Amino acid sequence: MCLLGLVLGLLGLLAGLVGPLLRVLRALVGLLSLVLRLLHLVLDLLHLALGLLRALVGLLSLVLRLLGLALGLLQLVLGLLSLALSLLGLVLSLPSLDLSLLGSHLDLLGELSCIVGILLRQASLVIYSLQVPLQLAECQLNQSALVLVALTLVSSLIPFGGGWLPSGL
Repeated sequence: MCLLGLVLGLLGLLAGLVGPLLRVLRALVGLLSLVLRLLHLVLDLLHLALGLLRALVGLLSLVLRLLGLALGLLQLVLGLLSLALSLLGLVLSLPSLDLSLLGSHLDLLGELSCIVGILLRQASLVIYSLQVPLQLAECQLNQSALVLVALTLVSSLIPFGGGWLPSGL
């Protein structure tokens, strides 16, 4: 009888431990569920950051192509300016006898200086047009950096209960 009482006592003790053990396991499952939800949110944030970086790379690629076109245009304008200056050098290297003949045709020299002025204005327009894409790229980079900082700050906070606690707590 004494042995039966001891066995029944042990079985009662084991049955009493099963309930708290199940509650601990339920709490662990809830904690794992919370961790999985947080990992899913972090993955979503990383996906958004990746999309933002792809858009930024596309924008920078477009800006680089625009800069390439503007530099090509600047090379053409500088080539025309070089030709005009070479022509002016040829005119100025003529002997004085020929210059006296050209004196009666000063309108040719006036037109040449007008062409040089136009080419210089075109070159300044090309240089100005290079500033616009560069400013656009700088603005986009600043905005993207701010968004990435905000994503980092948001991902470092986790929802806990009714409020927000830092992820390290």
